[in-house]
Amino acid sequence: MASHYILICIVFVSSTIYQTLAFLDASHHLLSPHRRIAYIRQSLSTDDDCHQLGDDQSDDDQGKKVRFRSRVSYCGTPFCGWQLQPHRTTVQGEIEEALFRRYNRRIAVVGAGRTDAGVHARGQAIHFDLFQDEVPFPSVMPNATYSERNNVSADFCNELQYSMNRMMRLDIRLFRLQLAPYLMTTKGQTSQDDSNEEEQQHLSVLPRLRLWHAIQSSTSKWYSYRFTLGPTLFDPMERFTRTHFVHRPSFAPSTGPTGQPYAITTQDISRLKSILGLYVGTHDFKAFGGQLEQNEKRAGRKINTIRTIHKVELVNESLEESHLGFIGEEGNYRIDFLIEGALYKMIRNMVGTAIQVWLGNMEQAQLIELLQVDQCDIKSRKSNPCKPAPPEGLTLECVYYEDLF
Repeated sequence: MASHYILICIVFVSSTIYQTLAFLDASHHLLSPHRRIAYIRQSLSTDDDCHQLGDDQSDDDQGKKVRFRSRVSYCGTPFCGWQLQPHRTTVQGEIEEALFRRYNRRIAVVGAGRTDAGVHARGQAIHFDLFQDEVPFPSVMPNATYSERNNVSADFCNELQYSMNRMMRLDIRLFRLQLAPYLMTTKGQTSQDDSNEEEQQHLSVLPRLRLWHAIQSSTSKWYSYRFTLGPTLFDPMERFTRTHFVHRPSFAPSTGPTGQPYAITTQDISRLKSILGLYVGTHDFKAFGGQLEQNEKRAGRKINTIRTIHKVELVNESLEESHLGFIGEEGNYRIDFLIEGALYKMIRNMVGTAIQVWLGNMEQAQLIELLQVDQCDIKSRKSNPCKPAPPEGLTLECVYYEDLF
């Protein structure tokens, strides 16, 4: 009888231990660093999340923390965009996970632009803050110049950059990680993001020494969109970085004079250049911004959709030095956009609309009308029937700053 009782106790204890181990294993899976960061960020209130997108450090905190900045390049194909999302792999999430693994706490990373899923970047810029006891040098060096501060911190920054790159997947690389400087600026530092920059563009205050900020210190951005107008995308290695558009405009014959398939002419390219030139200047891009209503509800205010496009250039990549003369390269083009700031999906909508106008599926006069300032507040994204261009062709090439970072 006693032995039977002992056997029952052993079975009960074994079952309890097994269930406990299974629970711990499941908890470890659910609360792995990336999921743990997503869970914490998801639990934040909307106001706090907006605060993280803006200047997440008050003047009192600036003496207690040390700000670092870095350039980031990434292949956007395997990611669900830049911004952190629960249970999804994002660029911001991967960088924050690497910082979490090193410092065992959540460190918010602020990016200069929030790219969509499948969109790439070569010159994205970020910043993050570390506590004073997490760095081997003082946060305040009153008599030191910025170059002297950089010399003191160079070894630490190089080691941190190397360590984070080792922890992250090969699709993301940090480079030029360094101390963030203080800059004399007239820009106010309140909450803003890449879809809501207009309040800062027109807010003028007295010049003041401000800590460098990835979003608020930027002056302009350079985006590029790569595509081919050939019969097909001949290079399979470019399928994630270049889009293939229908190469024959609707007004062109299906075959040339000799019976061969229609080939793009110089006049066709000139017409596309003239259509893209309509974007240059200051216009109302309400019909080119995505999810405006949702963003306005989340922000609790109207979003100014007036944007300035400094330059739009159509580049024939087959004429560049990298051209190897392979079959199909003659149809490869790139559109470069130099802008102050963009609405959500604005660049992709601009490319998609321009291509549709060029193909003859939309009147050029309609595009001009969409760009006019909406005095009556009746325009919306639905006013533009064109779909956005696919994401794989878009790259954030560079974010520019006054200090030439």
